Amino acid sequence: MKNWIFVFTLLLSACASSPFSGPDPFEHTELILDAEEALGGLIRASGIPEKLLEHTKAIVVFPNLMKAAMIAGARVGKGVVIVRSPKTGKWNPPAFIKSRQASWGLQAGIQKAELVLLVVTNKGLRQLFKTQYNLGAGPEIAIGPVGKTLGLDLQKVLNENDIYAYSRIEGLFAGLSFEGTVITSDKNANYEYYQQSVSNRNLLMGHEGIKVPASGRAFLQRMNKIAGVAASGSVQ
Repeated sequence: MKNWIFVFTLLLSACASSPFSGPDPFEHTELILDAEEALGGLIRASGIPEKLLEHTKAIVVFPNLMKAAMIAGARVGKGVVIVRSPKTGKWNPPAFIKSRQASWGLQAGIQKAELVLLVVTNKGLRQLFKTQYNLGAGPEIAIGPVGKTLGLDLQKVLNENDIYAYSRIEGLFAGLSFEGTVITSDKNANYEYYQQSVSNRNLLMGHEGIKVPASGRAFLQRMNKIAGVAASGSVQ
């Protein structure tokens, strides 16, 4: 039993290694750039529909989810979330988040994944304003529809689920489960990046008085081009 505990501890250490640990003044800027690259790559690879992006209320990106397992497993990662302003249709400043998931059963291997979640309903959006929430409970999550615009019944898509997930996975695991996945706000990352005490709620709501670093402003400009401005009449 002690040997299994030792092995599991090593696996957890592997999950929490270089991408997620150690003081690094450029860590948060790098995470934002990685998030933008992951989203762009998934748009090209997965065929995320443009019409779906236009009606997306929030985008959650984990560019480097890491999972290691042997009988028991753990998946950890850091990411960013942005919410579209209902007034302007543009994206509010990015907030930093963390994800963790424990799993049990026969499993082995190391996995790396890029994950993008498109939040399309207010029910899904409300989860993001909590300090901590369970991704596997509450909002309805489904694998996102593929295809740019052709054959996409947008109204049906927006009514069926709260969140659509897109991912690219490397490693020995066949799929990506959200059961038991807990997402929390990363207060330390927010403080270090914005150089002030600021909550995820204030960032996602676009409160005035938050000084967004140059890398964050550039990120938002590119996101406004990638995701577009919300079309009028989007589903509430």
